[in-house]
Amino acid sequence: LPGAKAHFGTRGGAAFRVEMPSRWNGELLLWAHGFRAWPETRAENPPEALRRALIDGGYAWAASSFSGNGYIPGAATNDTLALKEHFSEQFGKPTRTYIAGGSMGGHVVALSLENFPGEYDGGLSLCGVVAGGEWIDYQMAWTTAAEFIAGFELPRDQGTEKAAEALESKLFPALDPAGEPTEQVKAFASAIRNLTGGHRPFFAEGYRAAFRFNFGLATGDPGRTVAYSRAASTIEVDFRADPGLGFDGDAINKGVRRLAPDAELRDAAKHPDTAPTTGKLRDPLLTLHESGDLTVPISMEQSYRRKADAAGAGDLLVQRIIRHSGHCEFSDSEITRAWDDLTAWVSGKGRPGGDDILGDLSDAGRAYTDPLRPGDPGGK
Repeated sequence: LPGAKAHFGTRGGAAFRVEMPSRWNGELLLWAHGFRAWPETRAENPPEALRRALIDGGYAWAASSFSGNGYIPGAATNDTLALKEHFSEQFGKPTRTYIAGGSMGGHVVALSLENFPGEYDGGLSLCGVVAGGEWIDYQMAWTTAAEFIAGFELPRDQGTEKAAEALESKLFPALDPAGEPTEQVKAFASAIRNLTGGHRPFFAEGYRAAFRFNFGLATGDPGRTVAYSRAASTIEVDFRADPGLGFDGDAINKGVRRLAPDAELRDAAKHPDTAPTTGKLRDPLLTLHESGDLTVPISMEQSYRRKADAAGAGDLLVQRIIRHSGHCEFSDSEITRAWDDLTAWVSGKGRPGGDDILGDLSDAGRAYTDPLRPGDPGGK
């Protein structure tokens, strides 16, 4: 950008990018990108609005490609810390260091603040998997609830092609929200709404957008052969459909297939990529999350609030709800306001405002959504 100079290279199997303003204020932001499946080593910029705000404010930023692809928040946390060390060697030790990330990068932010508090002064999570390994459970729970309500279990031992065929021929026709609004269609949507945070703006739009994508874990690895799938657990997931849809009370809980995890893969010390986060913050964390995001649902934020409160760190967590159906689709003003409020908080100007993520979300998100999106459902 004008007024800055770019630096880039590789270190420890990871590509990196650094952008230094011509008048550096001595502070650094490390950016952690989201899930990436393609076999490519490429660092990514922060969202453009954040990038411009950083350079205009005199902040340097650095981003790593990470040393591998896939869902690897543990490795990404270590790679991001290594990049900070490299930055310090090349440009000088920052007076303050922030970490920000989106989607899987939000998991990296939470892990970094929890496990390396002396390295960071504050964090910003955008649409983040702040609840950690619980996101894998959610992905698996989506499919097991669908199987029970549709009355058909996907084949688990016949490979990905057979699983995908069964999904297209059985589950999609029975439950697709674009089809006839049958009792099964309504019951599955109700169970997912209750599972992911309850009644809230843009749930229906986000649900339709994520419907097919969220079967990916079940069809991509139906036999649960890779660590990511083997770590998933539906043992303690509570499924509830609204009354009058044929699956009242504990009907789903009593009938749904329960999948146990590989216990070793939920051991935080051995496998940080699939371990839950703890909420043990020692530095400020501000989060933004779309109300209708069904890729990473707002229930991840609710879980993290409970963890932080239980750990005695609730005052270090501020969460904001954005009325939107997308995943990581924030406006420039929503991002820059969050960044400005975080830096002011870290510099001692007071804790910024946020939303009550555990309260009634039926009309939530008005305070920090800017602008309201077309088709906003109001308080419905």
